Amino acid sequence: MNTSELYLPDFPNEHKIKDVDIVTLYHEKRFDELNSVIVCKNKDGDVTATFGQDSWNCLPFSRKKSKNTLSFNDLKSHPELQRELKLISWGWLFNKSPKKQKALKFSGVESRLADFKRVYRFLAENNLCSIKTLSFPSVWRKFEAFLQENEYAQRTIELTFAGINATVHYSAWHKLDIDIDPIKSKREAARLSHKEEQQTLVIPERLCDEIYGKAIKLVEEAYPHRHLIADTINLLQVNYLDGKKILDHKIKQGITFSFMNPDGSVNNRKYTTAIGENQPQKPIEIIFPLTQKLTEIPLKNGGDFKRYVGQLTCACYIVCGGFSGMRDSELDKLTPNSYYKDTFEGRDFHLLQSHTFKLGEKRETWVTASSSKTAISLMSVLTKQWRKETDYPDQKYKNSIWVSQTHRSRPPILISDWNDRLRRFCQQYGFIVTKKDFQECLECNPRSLKRVSNNVVVGEPWPMSTHQFRRTLAFYCIKNRLGTLISLKQQFKHLYLVMTEWYTNGGKLASLRSLKVDEKIQNALDEINAETTTNKIFKQWHSDEKLSGTHGKAIIKMRGDVPTIYSSWDVIYKAVKDGKLTLHGSMHSYCKSGYNCDMDGVITPQFCVECGSGSSIIDGQQAKWWQKRHRSLVAYMASGEEISVSEHSHYVTQVRAAEKVMADFDMPFTPFEPDLKVTSL
Repeated sequence: MNTSELYLPDFPNEHKIKDVDIVTLYHEKRFDELNSVIVCKNKDGDVTATFGQDSWNCLPFSRKKSKNTLSFNDLKSHPELQRELKLISWGWLFNKSPKKQKALKFSGVESRLADFKRVYRFLAENNLCSIKTLSFPSVWRKFEAFLQENEYAQRTIELTFAGINATVHYSAWHKLDIDIDPIKSKREAARLSHKEEQQTLVIPERLCDEIYGKAIKLVEEAYPHRHLIADTINLLQVNYLDGKKILDHKIKQGITFSFMNPDGSVNNRKYTTAIGENQPQKPIEIIFPLTQKLTEIPLKNGGDFKRYVGQLTCACYIVCGGFSGMRDSELDKLTPNSYYKDTFEGRDFHLLQSHTFKLGEKRETWVTASSSKTAISLMSVLTKQWRKETDYPDQKYKNSIWVSQTHRSRPPILISDWNDRLRRFCQQYGFIVTKKDFQECLECNPRSLKRVSNNVVVGEPWPMSTHQFRRTLAFYCIKNRLGTLISLKQQFKHLYLVMTEWYTNGGKLASLRSLKVDEKIQNALDEINAETTTNKIFKQWHSDEKLSGTHGKAIIKMRGDVPTIYSSWDVIYKAVKDGKLTLHGSMHSYCKSGYNCDMDGVITPQFCVECGSGSSIIDGQQAKWWQKRHRSLVAYMASGEEISVSEHSHYVTQVRAAEKVMADFDMPFTPFEPDLKVTSL
């Protein structure tokens, strides 16, 4: 039983789940024994889930703030179906694949189960007892009709079929005798539904300006008073706990209260009210010093203050997400030390550092706006006490700044309801959709017309969500020509350029709508661009400057016998104008292949040093970039910061590439010698 994807390396072996033959228990109908089988334990050996429970708490496997439970509650009234679904889910969770496939991560199991439960909802609605009944043609036709009647999108149906296929593939293990041929999910989904995948919405420009503007204003106004706000948060909590002590002491003395029921139970709502009445200070007395500083913020009671702190938290999240385009899972890992500033060629760059998980976990860096520094600093102060009391599901990512104490009687927790908070933010500040906004929304979201008509309502607040930051940033970068697809690809940590293009859908069209072309200016720009490129190429071939990179080294060798196409400035200029010669540059190299390049060097610049297609050229200015990169990476690896094996390998290959470049330019450097750890076998 391969559970390597479920447990952390330091998880105690004695508390790992032992292999149990639940298939035999299931088919022999030994349900009492089956229900008592342990599904999950924590590090202390405490059982968090057993087979018989309607919901399996798998937090020790998931280690995430949400989606850490496998729920079968929907089938409580259909125990036979519920038991069968649990059996199938067990196989996925503990990788019982007869084909010895790689184990799914817990998030993959949770996601697959959520999609697969559509099958069991259909079976329950039609009083069918097993997935085996789908092998009957009449039942399968009903199932297809069920999918169409619910108007599921193609992708939704495709994932549902993928769950059925996974169940069929596990037949040799669970022995459910499912007589269903593997489904060609993509083709069948397209046959059953014309509803294509809908993109996340771009926020219309007016609303985007107002929402982001309000967030920045709230953050900047609160920042000078951040310590006073934090003190107010803590004093209100202490005041509440003191009130609770006073009330509990009165109860011990025998005083009766209205919240005490005759049967000995307590009315929690009335009990909370009574605590408030017994607090040593009225909340407004604690809040009063802050009201003198924030005169424009309505802070008349504890409820107003709680709402204001929630709005500040949301505003900081909007600032960090809106100007970086980070995913929700990446924003979640921001800590007080995530912001830093770097300077390159006289320009300041504001950067956020966090973890990305889409293509395997690793530390990454995102460019952001300067206001992110203020937002991070503000949240760091406001949550300082809360972070000490928060129980982080995964200690590797502790100290995240996005925590909140929703209930004073409970410890602070990681925030997981961001979409609800963002919608509430839009409602509280009146960011209402107008007819013009609705029309703009249709134009900006050509791949989301159904989503626009279903979710965007004129006269209602904008339906904001976390992923809109990413989509909106991509759209406006292309619309306003603030960046290229290549730069966005790097910012979004995409593997393929086509995914970045998907995020920018509608941006180029919007740019063209607002574009007024002045042919004279365009021609002048084309001339300048051609002349600049020609000068650069001519200098590379007809000077004695040092060059590195695969093509750069080839140029040096051929300078004594220059090919005809590079023989003179005029010949090069004509080739550039005709599109026969191109030269695209970045901070670390030039590329003569232009957009025919595989773009691997965008994310991993070391690939450009010894480019496989023989296209890279590195000049003296870019060599300085490699020199600086070498210094920063060597310093980082020597700092003692904990890094993974894959991260270390990634950094070392860049260091070696930098050393090759510096050697080509006779730059002094000390070769990096990684620490080797010797293990006795």
